[in-house]
Amino acid sequence: MGIRLEKSATTSPRLVLQDIYTHMLLTRLVDEYAWEAYQKGLLGFVVSCRGHEAAQVASAACIEVGQDFTLPYYRDLGVVLMIGMTPYEVFRTYLQARQAANTSDDGTILHSMRQPVSHWGYHKHNLVTGPAPVATQIMHAAGIAFACKLRKSPAVTIAYCGDGATAEPDFSEGIRFAAQHQLPALFLCEQDCSDSQSSALRNLSLPPGLHSACVDGTDALAVHEATQRAIQRARAGQGPTLLELCVTRSTPGAVLENDPLLRCEQALKKQDAWDEAWARELEDRLRREVEQALNDVLQNGRV
Repeated sequence: MGIRLEKSATTSPRLVLQDIYTHMLLTRLVDEYAWEAYQKGLLGFVVSCRGHEAAQVASAACIEVGQDFTLPYYRDLGVVLMIGMTPYEVFRTYLQARQAANTSDDGTILHSMRQPVSHWGYHKHNLVTGPAPVATQIMHAAGIAFACKLRKSPAVTIAYCGDGATAEPDFSEGIRFAAQHQLPALFLCEQDCSDSQSSALRNLSLPPGLHSACVDGTDALAVHEATQRAIQRARAGQGPTLLELCVTRSTPGAVLENDPLLRCEQALKKQDAWDEAWARELEDRLRREVEQALNDVLQNGRV
């Protein structure tokens, strides 16, 4: 798994939404299996993306893979899967993180050492590896977008961040530079609204020339449409956009309010694109593939 629908001018909206649902379900399963393996000490530290599936997958579905540049943050499992990483590659990344953090010079596993978060990277698809400091990818994205504009490239740079990034100077400087130079860039902030938090952007002084909007991050259709509009503006030379995607974050196994998967299922039913037999077969197939990928990584051991 890891193949996304090829987009064209004639691609049916129903097929697009089915593809988004498929990758959202894949993201949920990979997240659950990774979390369980981490709890057993088999993989490195896992930061769950449960509740972020629609925000991540539906936005990444708008990216032109191989042309655009994507800068995810550590929670963006759905983004990297939508871009083209496979479950095997994801589990291998978690395993590498565990070995890097917990292996001594003689190969002994040291469980007392602090485990790092994942730094996603998939260079063959222009997925740029993010650094550990929060919000620095926003500055990097502005720089990449500036280079693309100078080269007259059609590429758009898409950078993701969590709500904690908005208080960092790198965030403010990155969006200000992008707005000042009207760069082909899109910034997406995944805001956790599970505790009825107010907008992370409300108290920020946003620069002129920056489009901005707050979007329901549990609604795959709303996220997809807002992202499409922002990318189209960027490609047309109309400047950067900042989208705040409000999500309800949770941990695997916990009850999730406003479940993005259920909301996407309801949207498919409204379009007469939902079939119970298809959904059962899809989940069974994806679960088998995810289980096999995890088993293969664990059996291979060191990578």
